[in-house]
Amino acid sequence: MIEQMMTSANDSRNRFERKWYDSNFFDDGYHFRYLSRSQNKIVDLSSSLDAGQPIRAIPKASRQIRGIMNLLTANDFVPIVYPENVNKAAFPKIQGVDPNTGQPVMQINPELLAALEEAKRIAKMSGHWLTEEFKNQDIAEKLTQMILLTAKHSVSYMQIWPDAVEEKIRTKVYDAFDIYLMGDMDNIEDQPFVGKCAPKLINETKANELFDEDQRELISPDNRYASSEIKEAYMLARHGRSGGSDRNATLIQREFFVKEYLDRDNSAKIRKQDNGGNILKSRKEGDPVIRHVWSAGNVWLRDTYEDLPTYPIVEYRLEPGSMYQTALIERFIPANKSLDIISSRIERYTNSFPLGVILKRQGEQFNISNIAGGQQVEYKNFAPKFEQQAPLPPHIFEYLNRLDAYIEEQGVTTTTLGKLPTGVSSGKAIESLKESEYSNLVVAQRRLKQTVREIARRFLDLADRFFVTPQSYSYMEKGEPTYFDIVGKTAVEGRKQLKVNDLPEEIVPISKEYRVDIEVQSGLAYTKEGQKIAAKELMADMIQLLQVGAIPPQAFKSFVESWLKAYQFGPVSEFMEAMSEFGEDGSLSNQQIEAMKVAQLQVLKDAGLVGPEAEQNLVDSTKIGVLEALDQTGLIDKINGPKQPAEKDKGPSKSISFKDLPPEGKVQLAAQADIRLDSEQIAQDEAQQKQQDAQIQERQLQIKEKSVNGKGGIAK
Repeated sequence: MIEQMMTSANDSRNRFERKWYDSNFFDDGYHFRYLSRSQNKIVDLSSSLDAGQPIRAIPKASRQIRGIMNLLTANDFVPIVYPENVNKAAFPKIQGVDPNTGQPVMQINPELLAALEEAKRIAKMSGHWLTEEFKNQDIAEKLTQMILLTAKHSVSYMQIWPDAVEEKIRTKVYDAFDIYLMGDMDNIEDQPFVGKCAPKLINETKANELFDEDQRELISPDNRYASSEIKEAYMLARHGRSGGSDRNATLIQREFFVKEYLDRDNSAKIRKQDNGGNILKSRKEGDPVIRHVWSAGNVWLRDTYEDLPTYPIVEYRLEPGSMYQTALIERFIPANKSLDIISSRIERYTNSFPLGVILKRQGEQFNISNIAGGQQVEYKNFAPKFEQQAPLPPHIFEYLNRLDAYIEEQGVTTTTLGKLPTGVSSGKAIESLKESEYSNLVVAQRRLKQTVREIARRFLDLADRFFVTPQSYSYMEKGEPTYFDIVGKTAVEGRKQLKVNDLPEEIVPISKEYRVDIEVQSGLAYTKEGQKIAAKELMADMIQLLQVGAIPPQAFKSFVESWLKAYQFGPVSEFMEAMSEFGEDGSLSNQQIEAMKVAQLQVLKDAGLVGPEAEQNLVDSTKIGVLEALDQTGLIDKINGPKQPAEKDKGPSKSISFKDLPPEGKVQLAAQADIRLDSEQIAQDEAQQKQQDAQIQERQLQIKEKSVNGKGGIAK
């Protein structure tokens, strides 16, 4: 069966394999090496020429595809897991009392709020688990490898499979030579089969307990690099023959996933398997099921059905369409070869005429030799005549510039070569150029994001079904590590059925039903200088929002941390700890609030708005108002009698304020206005007021001393 599937796949990929071969050599720097179909061997045109007639390989195409690779991987891909849908009907509203009116009202069930918060917590931790697992698997590096292979072969693949023994997830990248499928189809999910043929150590194959024991004894090493003859030729030319000893002896292992549809025949086979119940539990007749077949050296090793929702292989292409397309590097090769040929001819022309044109008579002999002092020319009769060499015509160099333009318009100029237009030097202008180049890769970026999303879904599915034992993970948050434990949701449900509760508290169950999306963190800009400029402008806006109260201090504190990182400020954690001492919640500390109260109180007292003096002023103004009212109504004349004519000048007089009078004087003056006061009570009130003033002054002095000596005080 495997041979038949490989034959079908070869029919759709034969014409593409030679292009993949040429692209590999072209990227390696062998621009004039190809596989001759007529001679059935590798032909290298540059190897037959001597040093005087070189053929130079200008690596413009290789640089362009790596520039695109760097631009696509410049952003970070962060998986975001959405909270699981909570059945709100299971938490009906409960009757409560309105705190304002005291009337009975229907309120949200507290258990529903708790369930929603738990769903958010699990989703957040599941996202952190995916992020940490991506780091452990080095997914960013493998995505880079996939982009480079796609640029040369138009497609690349990543296989994702579980290690059931160690409860780990394994990943590996493969090129178009190693994966067999129907190249005319445009979706890997629609493929009737997907196969992988790659070398494996024969000792590892024989030690695999999943394979039939008797069949393992029939295999023998072949020490091949690939099942494809063309890739085998390429690998032999690049790396030579391998497998010289039994320790590194290899064998091509063929692993095929076949899509079948559930019927009576395969249902009977599935029921005989140990995991047959799990496979059939979620499927009905007519649903797809994955058959897994292994062989090596034309020897059957294993044939079983897997509980997989789809193929465990993820592909990446720069453009939509059929699986096999025109590779990106193929668009650069024609112009790059023309550039190679013209550059090589210019060098040959320079090597052929190092002294220019020499004129001599027919039959004359001369000898030119180089010595330490210069060139020595020996002749018999007539001296040879050296003519000035004619320069190359300018259209040659114009054509070279045109070839550069042809190559650059297919790729990225600013990102790859740092080539800026004349007069462009500011950071914003460079950012605009990079953004324009990035906009030309929107489709490739979108498809890369889709590939990362598929990888994250495979991770969730495998963790759900194969993670039985709790595993510990951690992530950094605000400079501090946060630890959490995860386990597959299938294992959690199995423990509930067995009524076993041996899981840690707040365990995070990983479920394949979680909806996951990928967030592209492109940052503030494409360059460091652009990031600094954007961060500076954003800081000014954030300060204005903080001043008007549109954002809380704690949110501004988080922004400051990101702002310092954008400027590559070294001790960011130490700086943030110092900010935390300013107030754990981003506000003023209690000591600072007390100091501000003292300062405000002192200002009010100096202005006469608080304190004993302000109270006395209020009393005096009241008394003056009473006297003015008595005077205006004429009652003061009835009390004091008719006004007497003014006496002659008796000399200077002195006015004494009411508050400066002794208690007896205050009583007499008040009696004139028919106001009765007690001199003893006035004396007692003044003594008590003086005591209160002394206590307030002493308290103010103590607070000022604490604010000066305390940490973060006003004096500091």
